[in-house]
Amino acid sequence: MEIGYIFDFDGVLVNTMPLHFSAYSRALEEAGVPIDRGQFYRQAGMTGREQIAYFCRNTGVDRDVEAIYRRKNEIAKDHFDLVESIPCNIELFRSLKNAGHPVAVASGSSKPSILPVVERFDIPVDIIVSSEDVEKGKPHPDLFLEAAKRMDRSPSRCVVIEDSDAGVEAARAGGMHCFRFFSAQEHETR
Repeated sequence: MEIGYIFDFDGVLVNTMPLHFSAYSRALEEAGVPIDRGQFYRQAGMTGREQIAYFCRNTGVDRDVEAIYRRKNEIAKDHFDLVESIPCNIELFRSLKNAGHPVAVASGSSKPSILPVVERFDIPVDIIVSSEDVEKGKPHPDLFLEAAKRMDRSPSRCVVIEDSDAGVEAARAGGMHCFRFFSAQEHETR
């Protein structure tokens, strides 16, 4: 049976972190919740709701996570120009797909955040597993296990391409092989 490849989205195929940080920062600031840039980047891979809940808990304030998440999505719509492609990984994605390998995207982001970017950069993805498809984001393996299931591959026959600590931990917890991608931006936040 062929190997299935699962790509994280944010930080692997595209650099959306400036968009996400800008939108989350503003939405959380409006709710009176401070956000730490380094911590936000280290938690990449968590779902948006998990990120918001973390910063609310960390600050010791009780806020409506869903309302902040909706506001973040409204703000993000105006900042898609901040997203840049990561050409080497998009080319790898295309090459694997063209060679007949099953390829999927598994991301803690939502489909409304992913789909416009996929279209903008013409990423030929058939399988997208997002925060709407699972209960728990990374470091839990749920996103990757669902992607493996949709590709009809056992976890041991899957390779994850990931850029975050939480994502690597999730791949390992799911019994998958993992390649870690380091971007120049990630080195700046460490």
